[in-house]
Amino acid sequence: MRSTLTRGAATALLPTLGMLVLAGCGGGNSSGSSTPSPSDSGTPTSTLPTNTPTPGAPNTGSPSNTADPSGETADVTITVTVANGKVNPSGATIKVQAGQTVLVTATSDAAEELHIHGYDKELELTPGKTASVKFTANMKGTFEVETHKSGKLVAKLVVS
Repeated sequence: MRSTLTRGAATALLPTLGMLVLAGCGGGNSSGSSTPSPSDSGTPTSTLPTNTPTPGAPNTGSPSNTADPSGETADVTITVTVANGKVNPSGATIKVQAGQTVLVTATSDAAEELHIHGYDKELELTPGKTASVKFTANMKGTFEVETHKSGKLVAKLVVS
């Protein structure tokens, strides 16, 4: 005996069949949960801007929490080295979002002072010792980070 479906019954079953096929092609969530992950939601996830380091310069900014050797953490870490009369980074632009924490660590081979203008943060640098300062970037604008004795521009901190 041959079974036949009427055109109306087939039309009614087609959307259900389509839903079953699509459900089988789910987002690969191995936990068995039907809750979509951020990558499955169809809405873009937000990322913080990243800094483009100067070739040969240390990574001076990070969108994620970073730590200096002492274990202190911040949203953005700027590592400064003063050696043989030169600073590294030298004139880099470091972008920070208002409200982020900034950690500046510095070492020098000579007695020096490092100043963060606008925030009035100053580090006394003793040869061979690491100094650091942490603050919240709560003022918008461009602020120079420079050495005082040698007058070298280390970086421009751009807070937006």
